[in-house]
Amino acid sequence: MKIGNGLAAEAFFKRALLLDPKAKWMPFMQNELQKVPRGEITSDLEQLLSVPKVTVSAAIIVKNEERSIERCISSIVDVVDEIIVVDSGSTDQTLSILQKYPQVKVYPFQWNDSFAELRNEALRHVQSDWVLWLDADEWLHEEDGGLIHTAAGLFSEMNMLIPALQPCLVNYVKDGQLLDYSVPRLFPTGRGIHYSGRIHEQLATPEEGIFTTNVLHKPIGIRLHHDGYEPAIKATKEKSRRNLKLLKLMTEEEPDNPGWWYFLGRESMDSEGSVESLEYFGKAIEHGKTNPHFGRMAEIHMLMGKIHHSQQRLDLAEECYLKALTVHPDFPDAHFQLASLATLKAQKLLNTAMNHVQHAANGFHTYRGPVAPDQEIHRWKADALKSDILVQNGHLAEGAKLLHSLKGRVPKADFIDKKLTFIEQQKVQLGIKPSYN
Repeated sequence: MKIGNGLAAEAFFKRALLLDPKAKWMPFMQNELQKVPRGEITSDLEQLLSVPKVTVSAAIIVKNEERSIERCISSIVDVVDEIIVVDSGSTDQTLSILQKYPQVKVYPFQWNDSFAELRNEALRHVQSDWVLWLDADEWLHEEDGGLIHTAAGLFSEMNMLIPALQPCLVNYVKDGQLLDYSVPRLFPTGRGIHYSGRIHEQLATPEEGIFTTNVLHKPIGIRLHHDGYEPAIKATKEKSRRNLKLLKLMTEEEPDNPGWWYFLGRESMDSEGSVESLEYFGKAIEHGKTNPHFGRMAEIHMLMGKIHHSQQRLDLAEECYLKALTVHPDFPDAHFQLASLATLKAQKLLNTAMNHVQHAANGFHTYRGPVAPDQEIHRWKADALKSDILVQNGHLAEGAKLLHSLKGRVPKADFIDKKLTFIEQQKVQLGIKPSYN
């Protein structure tokens, strides 16, 4: 960019964003690129951008997905080398829709209460170097088709670790969009990776199971849209009841696996209530302590904190959020929730302060004790303190009005002018028109 070659600079920035999709610098660089001549990408720069050629299959498991399967297939049909679909007993128009696409290979498979079985059956039929997983209610972003082979090629020669690339899942939820980079969807075949777990199935290796040390989980700048979380769609599938059943089976089969207890706790938050969730999360923590490769501890502490928070057990909530920070000291969610708690506590303290100062002022009508009270509380100190509390609560005008009423009642009133000046400064910072009386 500094030598005036904007076209090449843009290509390198896009490559950087593919590898670090959570970066926040791209809008700034796009603006800067508008100031640079386009230039050209020379052969040596093209060589730097080139990647090894690999083949990629898309894999999908389906059952009664007529609502969305065509959208899903259409988004990938021209960008992958083959499409593998495993059907576990569709009775709607799903299979008829798939017949429109000769590139799609459909394999029937009996449902045995295990999504891992379905995925492993699909893997058995994949012929390509890499596999890209989609759910039937997902679709590839129209601008990202060319990135599939690029991403796979970039990581194709990694030998010490097995790359498991995690696209951006753009989840459409009730209040908008939720971006999630936590689910591996693109990885090489032929290196022993398979799935384990009846539900919320996880990548595993034959040597280590799901707690792998030789798998590199890496966010990647490829977008998959997903609308299965929209309330109207979710309600039609009774997913929660099915998920709870399968998760309870998993904890019975592998009671020492912290991952299954974590998923059961998370799933039960929407159905069985927080008491059960706290119990399940506690078991996840207990078993997770003996497994250094279990990576959900911070999230578990956050979820437990939110349960306590919602039930006004603020000290327990704070304890959980602080535990999350011991795992990831820069975890934004934990800092935000602690700030929220501190604000709530501060508000309660201010309410308590106002209650006490009211009693202090009114106590002169009822107090008949042997110790003489400070008469200045009645004359002006109570109102001065009330003004401070009002200002702390954001009631600047009320606080200023009370201060003005104190003039003439206070022996040395210099502090009143200082407080009024402070209030005017606060108004300016907040964009409130200052008063001059």
